[in-house]
Amino acid sequence: MNFLEIRHCRVLLAVSEHGSVSAAARALGLAQSTISEALLSLERTIGAPVLIRRRGKGAALTLQAQTLLPHARALVSASAAALAAVASAKRAAIRLGTVESISTFLLPPVLDEFRRRWPLADVQITVGVCEDLRGRVRRDELDVALTLEGAELSRPNADGWSHVLAPARLRLFVSARKAPGSARVRRADLAQRTFLLPDAGGPFASLLRGWFAGLGHEPRIESAGTIDGVKSSVCAGDYVGVLPTYALSNDLASGAIEELQVSEPLPAIALWLTVRHQPVEGSALHDMIRGIEGSLERGCHLDRIANRRQAACGPRPRAASAKRKQDPRRPPH
Repeated sequence: MNFLEIRHCRVLLAVSEHGSVSAAARALGLAQSTISEALLSLERTIGAPVLIRRRGKGAALTLQAQTLLPHARALVSASAAALAAVASAKRAAIRLGTVESISTFLLPPVLDEFRRRWPLADVQITVGVCEDLRGRVRRDELDVALTLEGAELSRPNADGWSHVLAPARLRLFVSARKAPGSARVRRADLAQRTFLLPDAGGPFASLLRGWFAGLGHEPRIESAGTIDGVKSSVCAGDYVGVLPTYALSNDLASGAIEELQVSEPLPAIALWLTVRHQPVEGSALHDMIRGIEGSLERGCHLDRIANRRQAACGPRPRAASAKRKQDPRRPPH
């Protein structure tokens, strides 16, 4: 089956407007042989000649070609409108709200990949606290919110359409200089410690209070303002830091901090997505969300592998308890 192509239409319109093959080639910025090949292809498609060549007078269109002209104009116009619509979608603005840990540790590779696919899209990122971000989606001030909260099974619809993107894990950690080694600690052992969070009024604080509720104890919680503030204060002091796993991987690997192994399970958390309405398939927002989901799936898989490796290798030896090798050239003290 033969199909009329946009190139056929453009060449036909150019020849009609400029009166010859050579003039049409100059107008379109193409080689004359390219114009001739397109005209021959058009003749095969419609099964009729397209040009009447007149010596010294250029070329005229046949009756069949003249009949085709209004349809060619309509197809070229429709093609331009379709391309303009796609370009407009590529320039779409996405107002994304998220929390500091997601913005710092999870979003950068996702946004790099998204911008390769949507180079003209304008992604506007707002960093805030979970409750406020969900409220801004409800008020149509944000298109999407990515939050880190308790992994409860339901969420009120007032804040928009929400669902869990991926489970996450909280960790308690202390300075490596003050770590208890591989021994597990009980929740009751931590009752008198001070817990340090980026935001003392956020969801982690509520989860900690619920975790200690069974002991009839109100935990001491302070705010460091930022994730880096939590880490540096924990390393320098006697705080117990509280952060998600993905924000601690490099610090745990470096040995600057150590995780507290707690006998009782910590509260479950999850990464939540909230949008006002489900995004249209194929839109920039839909594509971004798919990219985030894929990245989180890969991240959870790598985290499970890391946890299995850590369990297989056992606890890392503490530097403070390691025996120093005696230099054989020096007498013992």
